[in-house]
Amino acid sequence: MTVQFYRKLQPVSVISFDLDDTLYDNVPIMQTAEQQVQQFIARQYPRARHWDIEHWQRRRFLVMQRNPELSSDMTQLRLTTLREGFSEAGIADPGQAAEEVLEFFRFHRSNFIVEEPSLRLLQQLKSHYRLAAISNGNVECDKIGLGDYFDVIVQPGAGLRGKPFGDMFERVKDHFQIPGQHILHVGDHPYSDILGAHRAGCQSAWFRGGLGHTGQLRVLPTFCFSQLQQLVAVLGKAEPSS
Repeated sequence: MTVQFYRKLQPVSVISFDLDDTLYDNVPIMQTAEQQVQQFIARQYPRARHWDIEHWQRRRFLVMQRNPELSSDMTQLRLTTLREGFSEAGIADPGQAAEEVLEFFRFHRSNFIVEEPSLRLLQQLKSHYRLAAISNGNVECDKIGLGDYFDVIVQPGAGLRGKPFGDMFERVKDHFQIPGQHILHVGDHPYSDILGAHRAGCQSAWFRGGLGHTGQLRVLPTFCFSQLQQLVAVLGKAEPSS
């Protein structure tokens, strides 16, 4: 698919990136992490070993329905789900058990290195733009090889709500001291990334090679594209904002 524009691209000073399923395929990473966590729970907390991965996924969905504010904070959503499940299973100190399992999950969730094409793309863009990461997830950028590419990395927590809320976009605007119109946010999700950027007054680029689909669009992006390397061609023609 070629690049398709829906709005005129304004001068860009900062490019912010979603991480999961934008700069790397997060699906197999999460599948492995969930399997590792399931085995860990069976070993460490046998009272809950009869609950499989699908059970914990359903639990997270129900927790999210009761607490919509957790839908954009994957860390707190997982922690709350574990705590409630362990309490129901009769595990002593469910809060401590949940923290231990979360820490184990976080290790496996970041136990990979981003592939070279994405790193090369970031290096090319970093020569002309300032870069930021805005992610609802809990991947650790330093561990996966991305830490040196971003001027600022923003994730939910410490009072910041996840996308599509504007909190993290506002943090990026404050960090660089620029208006949203000079920020281009790149992400795969039509709701959290594209709608979130739009609400914050930022431009947006919808990466169609991730998990999002057209039916999820609430607002049109500035442009959409299907291969990360297309960003270099598009932004090479754009006028950088001073």
